[in-house]
Amino acid sequence: MLERLLASWAGVSPRERRLVLFAGLVLLLAAVFLLLIEPAWRGRVALQKELPVLRAQLAAVQSLAQEAGTLAGRAGSAPASSAQVRVALEQSVAAAGLGPSLQKIELNGELIEMRFRGVSHERWLSWLAGALPETRTRVVDLALTREAAPGVVSARLVLEAPRRRAG
Repeated sequence: MLERLLASWAGVSPRERRLVLFAGLVLLLAAVFLLLIEPAWRGRVALQKELPVLRAQLAAVQSLAQEAGTLAGRAGSAPASSAQVRVALEQSVAAAGLGPSLQKIELNGELIEMRFRGVSHERWLSWLAGALPETRTRVVDLALTREAAPGVVSARLVLEAPRRRAG
């Protein structure tokens, strides 16, 4: 069969041979482009579109890892008893400048009840957002009452102290 093909190739004129070789070269280049270059090009474009999303996700994960490291470092310094949590809460209230608004802080087992009167809602929320992770407490009950002045509230807050680990 190869001999017949070589015999027919020898019978073709030189001009036709050049045209057939040129057509074969064009087909070879088209195949290389379609099979190798074009898929790589599309993949590169897709990765360029995906890269900003992946970078944003990486930044978020790094931020969460840093926060976890900070919280893990703080875990050893967490108050060991409800009384120590109460003292830490009193100190954080004073540091936030909310001391005059604090009417009552009462310890009842693992629960700490706090009452504020005439406190700036914004400052109180800011204090609460910082005090909860600092003292590792969680809100069990919360009641806010709007006062006559704009942005001023009275609050009753019940927090649960962190449970001590045995061992």
